[in-house]
Amino acid sequence: MGFKKKLYAYRPVGKLPQLEVNQTKQRTVRRACDARSIEREVRQRLADKVSGNFVGLWLLIPEHLRLGTWDLLCGWTGQAAASVEPRLAMQLVHEAALCITGLREHRCLTQQDFNLANGLPFVASDRAIHDLLNAHSVAEAQGLQVAFGRIRRSRGHFLGKLLAVDPHRLTSYTKRHGRRRQPGPNAPARKTAQTFFCLDADTG
Repeated sequence: MGFKKKLYAYRPVGKLPQLEVNQTKQRTVRRACDARSIEREVRQRLADKVSGNFVGLWLLIPEHLRLGTWDLLCGWTGQAAASVEPRLAMQLVHEAALCITGLREHRCLTQQDFNLANGLPFVASDRAIHDLLNAHSVAEAQGLQVAFGRIRRSRGHFLGKLLAVDPHRLTSYTKRHGRRRQPGPNAPARKTAQTFFCLDADTG
């Protein structure tokens, strides 16, 4: 077949920025994450079909538009909308929306169209997410939360007059030495992180 042009050989794959992603439950690969590749692959996935258990996440998109979530994430990452960093941050937002801790551990999102709701043709791995978080300080994350809280308060989502502090001990995966606690009488002891959720007592 000497007449084939093999145009794929002239694609500058090595020069494009790459990111580690989850291809299967046990395998991670590196994929191109430049703006053109992301847009092309997401459009292709949308053209194929959008289905699966996580299609309900698409109902959050109008709420993102009303609250300006995308602009907040672009400001937090300090990157343009065409870059991959705001999309990785959106993956974190949608993981939190599912209310499941350690979601990337299951490695089951690659076949559920979860990635399309984040504007990505793939699901980023733990290393890619950790690199994103390590590039920003805790003060920047607090500033993002304060800005988001001001937007929600201006829209009347909560009153802020009576606040309830709810303590929670979430499972921690830190490698540091820490105290282990039993979540139940017959459950094994595990490392936990003491966290506090602040709720508006009037509006819930």
